Amino acid sequence: MALDFTEYFEKYEAVVAEVDAVFKKFENEMSDLVKCGKGCSDCCYALFDVTLVEAMYINTKFNEKFSGLERSIIMTRADQADRQIHKLKRKVYKASQAGQPTNDILLEVAKARVRCPMLDDNDLCSIYENRPITCRLYGVPTSIGGVAHTCNKTGFKGGEKYPTVNMDIVLDKLLAIGKDLQEGIGSRFKELSEMLLPLSMALVTEYDEHYLGVGDRVNLTIPKERVDELEQTAPKVVPEEIVAPDAPKSEACSTCTQSKSACETCGESIVLGGGGKE
Repeated sequence: MALDFTEYFEKYEAVVAEVDAVFKKFENEMSDLVKCGKGCSDCCYALFDVTLVEAMYINTKFNEKFSGLERSIIMTRADQADRQIHKLKRKVYKASQAGQPTNDILLEVAKARVRCPMLDDNDLCSIYENRPITCRLYGVPTSIGGVAHTCNKTGFKGGEKYPTVNMDIVLDKLLAIGKDLQEGIGSRFKELSEMLLPLSMALVTEYDEHYLGVGDRVNLTIPKERVDELEQTAPKVVPEEIVAPDAPKSEACSTCTQSKSACETCGESIVLGGGGKE
């Protein structure tokens, strides 16, 4: 059975366009603070995961673009990265079992450096046009769960307030697309849409019927009831919605009972880094 994910990939591309517009806004309005440029590969050593739809999209583009020796080299790099990440996860697990404080563990993970398999010998991204969303926003202030982060090579200073991209809103959009995809293929894996995995693993995975748990009844379109729900509850997608001029404080986010979609209207503000870049 040939599975066509075009509809979901187009929805993912819409989120990418939104994110790119946000980054461009930062570049235009804060050009002295955004230091990203050709040849800078700092973000290519950061640890992060991608969602189901993003993993499948990048995997598809990778398979379309690369073959032969070039593909083999990248796959070898992906395997090496996976081995490093696996060792790091084992180390984190042992530290957790030993009672090491969570903040100390997270700090250690944040300092880890794993080379992205798509970074070529000239320190350039081999799939730049199709790079992950995390890479597209690296270099501008972002927040996850109310905690702000930015690249240490930017001009954004710790302790200062800046417009901040709320990554929780972006993640919610991607997970929603994954949920629609899961329903479309009738997957028997109930938590498929919530899966997060490293880019290295996304490259080597074969997203076939067996892996996705495709059911007997496949409908690769968004169910009507899901469409009606989205139209009634989802805000219009505009670039500004994922950037809060004054994003939520860490303390406020930790106690807030609202859904993440409410973050964009919150009147609280983030202090970047709380005294230092992260």
